[in-house]
Amino acid sequence: MSTVFKVFDVEPQSNLDYARSCATVLKTIADRNPRVQCITNTVAMDFTSDVLLAVGARPSLTMGAEEIREFVASSDALSINIGTLDAVRKAAITPAIETANDYQRPWVLDPVSAHASEQRCSYARELLELKPTVIRGNSAEIKALVGSDSPDAAWMLAQQTGAVVAQTGEADLITNGHRALMIANGHEMQTRVSAMGCAATAFVATFLAVNRRPFDATVQALLALSVAAEIAASQSRGPGSLHMHILDTLYSLDQLTLEQRAHLLMCEEVAA
Repeated sequence: MSTVFKVFDVEPQSNLDYARSCATVLKTIADRNPRVQCITNTVAMDFTSDVLLAVGARPSLTMGAEEIREFVASSDALSINIGTLDAVRKAAITPAIETANDYQRPWVLDPVSAHASEQRCSYARELLELKPTVIRGNSAEIKALVGSDSPDAAWMLAQQTGAVVAQTGEADLITNGHRALMIANGHEMQTRVSAMGCAATAFVATFLAVNRRPFDATVQALLALSVAAEIAASQSRGPGSLHMHILDTLYSLDQLTLEQRAHLLMCEEVAA
């Protein structure tokens, strides 16, 4: 039987606390310039790199299997995206993850289109065995990994894997299988810009590079990105200008803006 969840606004202080902690992490990223190794799909490389650079991180996008271990060992976090799963990327993914685990670096899995083919879903499930810190995907991808169409799929996946699961969409849901928050910021126009979700995965990895509390880091990262998109959309005539404005907004995002706009929701189990 499916679990029933009630969604309600968090206490105002919780919004402020997350807004302030998000601003603190953004400052830490700008000060420390963490290196984030990204294995991502072809269409996402430019935008992902620009999003990370906007907040002061140092993206690395090499995919050479012969050097990937060295690059991951010198990075602060790893982002794995299986969108264009060609032989070059596939050859680099496993040694990259193994190195991240060896060096205790957090890593994030983006199971792009796991719902589109059995072979891809099977491969994504193999990667789950390597213990991602965070899994970020849309609802269809999360349900495919669980093998269930249940609305509880994100909770189920978090409980099965021990990872924090971020199910992004109209509202972003973050859960560790025991507690859950939703982010009610963002804008529909984000769905009209290529690689927005892929960039979000690497953005989560960037926050994990300086905040090793996976649940909080994931909430902070997606909150910052959603608030930035919300502001950018208000300044944009369409997806093209949104692409530009979201980078500018991330570059200048500050604590006061986050405090004024952060809108978190609590998800609480009320029945079974």
